Amino acid sequence: MQVTARQKQLLYNLWREGGLSRWELHKRTGFTPNGVGQVAGELLELGIIREGVPQPSKAGRPRTPLEIDTQERHVAGMAIRRGQVSACRLNLRGQMISGMHVHKIDMTDHPEAVIETAANLLPQVIDRKTLGVGVSVTGLIDPEAQSILFSSAVQGRSATQGGISLHPIQLAANDLPVLFDNDMHALAARWALTHQAELNQDLLLVSISEGAVGAAMLVDGKPNRGCVLSANEIGHTRFFVETEPCYCGHQGCLERICSTGFLHMRNPNDQRTLLEQAAVYRSGENDALEEVIQYLGMSLANMVNFVRPNRLVLVSEVTRYPAFTDELLRRVRGAVLMNLVDRVQIDLWDQPAARNAETAGWLGLTGLYCEDWGGMHTNVPI
Repeated sequence: MQVTARQKQLLYNLWREGGLSRWELHKRTGFTPNGVGQVAGELLELGIIREGVPQPSKAGRPRTPLEIDTQERHVAGMAIRRGQVSACRLNLRGQMISGMHVHKIDMTDHPEAVIETAANLLPQVIDRKTLGVGVSVTGLIDPEAQSILFSSAVQGRSATQGGISLHPIQLAANDLPVLFDNDMHALAARWALTHQAELNQDLLLVSISEGAVGAAMLVDGKPNRGCVLSANEIGHTRFFVETEPCYCGHQGCLERICSTGFLHMRNPNDQRTLLEQAAVYRSGENDALEEVIQYLGMSLANMVNFVRPNRLVLVSEVTRYPAFTDELLRRVRGAVLMNLVDRVQIDLWDQPAARNAETAGWLGLTGLYCEDWGGMHTNVPI
């Protein structure tokens, strides 16, 4: 099924504020009282909202709040990344309600085999109560054409060779609406729905994890897709630095610098992981880690200087370690243009599930609550 624009407007108010009466929804949406009653009736019948416990009212008549139903319906999430496909269900408040289904991928398989694996996995998490599906893919995708252009999940194929079709996943979803998007846009969707107050600001969100660095930009709460309909590939910013080869075919990519492998190349005697070294960081004691901070800080500052967002959000497990984080932010602020330093707010968001099916499921929730996110497809006419 496809949720209408009027239904989304009512649902978004319930998402933001929790239980609201029909009269309160009339005031917030501008719908007529009869219009609210009609839309609410449709959503109640679909099992998307429910009536809460009546509450006393000064006017005498009990106030009956409407609230999002977390029991009846759900969305499904699927994440396609290097080495695995994962899938799960989320209730309509974004809480995972089933176990995570994970299928490992042999990277020597033909690229289409990855999509076949995903299509075979999807029926395990959808049923007649599923409202929609969010599918995230690492790298560059074209959500309109439903194809992967360039991704670490399907090495050995690129957009110049026609890309890789995601259509088998759409077919496996039957008549359900499916939103295909870059994994960073999935993460941005999660941020957008859990931090509603910032939707009127331009946001630059950067994810930093072991050997993977990505970014997404939101303008007025919607993704800025750019000329290739994808998130900003900050991870493939290249420096004149020797690193392990990146899946893009080059050396010196930022995400290869932000990796345990890079630290081991620089100091073979220290076999700790990137996170382990970040956890005990002290200024001036670890030259290899200082080099990682230098290039990462330079890249983040350059993005801020060019994009000029209101807010920079860093999503990473390394933000758990104050000394490492403080040094990184010092480098960023030191390289940001002077007239931007006080304008840009920097936030830290520890979200370890950034690239799995749970976050992909939030794409399905944007299809329920948000207008014009884009990339939603269905097999039946709307």
